[in-house]
Amino acid sequence: MRAVQDESITQPRGHVDSPACLTLSGVGKTFGSGAGQTEALGHIDLAVREGEFLAIVGPSGCGKSTLLQIAAGLARPTQGAVHFHGDEVTAPPPGIVYLFQQYGKSLFPWRTVIDNVAFAVEHLAGMGRAEARASSRRYLDMVGLADFAGHYPAQLSGGMQQRVTIARALAAQPRVLLMDEPFSSVDALTRLELHAIVQDLWQKHGFTAVLVTHDADEAVFLADRIAVLSARPSRVVQVLETGLPRPRDRLETPQMPRYLELRHELLAMLLGKRP
Repeated sequence: MRAVQDESITQPRGHVDSPACLTLSGVGKTFGSGAGQTEALGHIDLAVREGEFLAIVGPSGCGKSTLLQIAAGLARPTQGAVHFHGDEVTAPPPGIVYLFQQYGKSLFPWRTVIDNVAFAVEHLAGMGRAEARASSRRYLDMVGLADFAGHYPAQLSGGMQQRVTIARALAAQPRVLLMDEPFSSVDALTRLELHAIVQDLWQKHGFTAVLVTHDADEAVFLADRIAVLSARPSRVVQVLETGLPRPRDRLETPQMPRYLELRHELLAMLLGKRP
């Protein structure tokens, strides 16, 4: 499926003057105690702008997923705090939706595709099942799976299963969508297709997106800003403004001088060739 892009959008929404909707202040996380203690997150200060697409990158094992789970209220920090529109996050708040990397484990195998999507609406909006299923059809159509509504997850490819999880996330009508390496378990061509779908839906629906990824190209292509974490115990060492126009094309955007400059700079930091 080819995502249709809105040609009227040429600049990111989450510009420098946009207010922060999600803030992490002095966030740290330590696991264990005594000799077995591991400090995963050192001291993280990060503000996510309303409506922006932010990517978080860093070396393997630096705590990117832990940081995202704390931002979602799925884990508690050892120190510091997270605030969502001014309220401290101590549990998953309404308005924040988390998209897991392990899409196969997040779908209910006994539910059809449309009933998997409808679960978000039933749970969050209190709709009856029939009403929720009717509402869910348009989200399946957005990700190109309207013809597979009656299938079960096991009957779908990995990329199609991940589309179902995206549709379910959208059905919950998130104000902030947190994505934990959601494209890492699919093949290269499917990954490009999912990039186009997520970019298109973000542009059209206006939610704030935060993506954890280990892929420099993915971060540069999708994001307005890229927060770079250090090795464990991690901290934010730099935040890069991409400044790339939208909509972004998978063939043309990677040829832009600014894209190549950002990719080189990001890889240099991740490989430890820059302070």
